[in-house]
Amino acid sequence: MVTTIVSSFVAFVSTNVDDIFILMALFSQIRAGVLGGDEAATLAKSGMQARHIILGQYLGFAALVALSIIGALSSFFIPVPWIGLLGLVPVYMGIKGLLALRKSDSDDEEESVSGAGTTLKVAAITVANGGDNIAIYIPIFASQTLSNNLITLIVFFALVAVWCYLGYKLVRTPVVASVLEKYGHVAVPFVLIALGVFILYHSGSFGLLPF
Repeated sequence: MVTTIVSSFVAFVSTNVDDIFILMALFSQIRAGVLGGDEAATLAKSGMQARHIILGQYLGFAALVALSIIGALSSFFIPVPWIGLLGLVPVYMGIKGLLALRKSDSDDEEESVSGAGTTLKVAAITVANGGDNIAIYIPIFASQTLSNNLITLIVFFALVAVWCYLGYKLVRTPVVASVLEKYGHVAVPFVLIALGVFILYHSGSFGLLPF
């Protein structure tokens, strides 16, 4: 049991280190909205709240785990390049955020986006960034007994909560919060675009695009 817990912990951490930075970028937009900045990025304007990020992270991670279990139980497998196409989601969100920065106060309009919509966007980013998760989780689930797999699932989903907590707290530390307050609304769209391009490149998805 101890070995299973340790191996599950290592597997999660090694495949989700970059998610901390993604969560920080998303939570920083909530902070931007709370601060009331006129140029808060699109996610803040769309009404995104902490619960949407947390639910989206859990939903996306659950999808990755489900794909991994299916892959472990059968020969079914969605090629990583196709999963990587979801990298277009953060690219779209980043471009939309940049366009929002160009709007004047007179042209600035609040978008009506449901909580479900923002949650699905976060879930899509999580899945898009999870090609390495699936590659590592499939052999783990395939090689363990049912009881050990249940332990692994408990560890995984408990660590998702820890990751969300760390991402939320890190953007509220004095130094990080000060920087984000000044530059976060400008930097985050570029972070999202860079993340999307990295996902597309790392997953080999560019070859599937029609250009």
